[in-house]
Amino acid sequence: MKGIKPYVQLDLFTDYRDRPANRFVSIYRVSLVKDATVSFGVGIINNAQKAQAVIQELIRTRGQPDREQFVVALLNAKNEMIGLNIVSVGMLSSAPVSPREVLKPAIIANSAAIILCHNHPSNDLEPSIDDMNITRKIIKAAAVIGIQVHEHLIINMDDARYYSFADHGHISRMYSEIG
Repeated sequence: MKGIKPYVQLDLFTDYRDRPANRFVSIYRVSLVKDATVSFGVGIINNAQKAQAVIQELIRTRGQPDREQFVVALLNAKNEMIGLNIVSVGMLSSAPVSPREVLKPAIIANSAAIILCHNHPSNDLEPSIDDMNITRKIIKAAAVIGIQVHEHLIINMDDARYYSFADHGHISRMYSEIG
């Protein structure tokens, strides 16, 4: 627990009359803004190969293919792709990923399901322990809020090769772990 600050619950009922009152409170509006479009020719994503092609094109046209990038594809209840978001751009061999940042665009877009994807600039498509752990964390967090994780792909940017977590049984195994 080194470096982790202990959680301290505020006593909201303590009399704070000695402090000056804040006279203004910010009001926020959350909105979804379409940044651009990517043509991919398929509406329904029903296999890993279709998802790989779309996300590879996104990284080629809007990303940085020489760096590891983590992307989330947003799907509606019919598995129609409604959006894409580059969640993280990293370095040659890693990209920082937080379940919070992955799920934020999915919540705002009212997604029913998501597909996770990242590229490996090394062209080694085998998932690392970190890849497995972040997938597990995202699945747990998404399950709490009712978003289904269909897939996590590791893609190669030089050709159409990919590694599918679903095809290798990892996604269903991770769901069975959370009950």
